[in-house]
Amino acid sequence: MIVFAAKISVKKVMAGVLLVGAAVLGVAIAAPQAAETASAPAEAQGMALDSKLKTNEQRVALLASYGWQVEPEPRSEREVQIPKTFDETYQAYNAIQRAQGLDLVPYQGKRAMLYTYELLDYPTGAAGVTANLLIRRDRLIAADISAAEADGFVHGLTERPDGASQTPPAQTPSAADGQQPDGCAP
Repeated sequence: MIVFAAKISVKKVMAGVLLVGAAVLGVAIAAPQAAETASAPAEAQGMALDSKLKTNEQRVALLASYGWQVEPEPRSEREVQIPKTFDETYQAYNAIQRAQGLDLVPYQGKRAMLYTYELLDYPTGAAGVTANLLIRRDRLIAADISAAEADGFVHGLTERPDGASQTPPAQTPSAADGQQPDGCAP
C-alpha cells in the first residue's frame, strides 16, 4: 500500500481555490465573446437552414434571413407524423426539400412539429400565403412557402418569385389540387 502525505496549510488551500475560481471565471467570460466573434460572419450571410430553432424568435429570424416577413406568432403549431413510405405527392415535396439542402427520407415514420406562419409580403401580392417549418429535435427538416388555394403553389424557403431565385415556384400534384402532403400544410 502506498501512502501519500503532504503538509498543506489553510492559506495554501484558499490560494488554490481562488486560483481555480479565477481560471473558471476567465474561461466563462472569454467563451461567449469568442462565440459571438465566430458567429458574426454567419449572421451577416443569413441563418443556415441547419441552425438550431428552439424558440419562436429563432424561427421568425430564420424566415426573415431568407427575406420572408411573417406574423410574429405562428398561425398554427402541431405535431405531425411523417409517413413511413412516400407517395408521389411526398416524393415531389421531398424533391423541393432536397433542392434546398434538406431531406425528409431520414425522418420517415418519425414525428415532428409543424409551425405555420402567415406571410405579410409575398412578392406577387398573393393573399393567404404561408411559410411552413417542419422541425424535429430543434432542427429544421423541411420548409416551404405555399398557398393552399385551388391554383395554389408550393416552393422552397430559399426560392423567391421576385427574381431573387433562378427557379420559379414548383407545382406539385398536391398544389394543383390545393393541398399539400398530409401533415405538411395548415
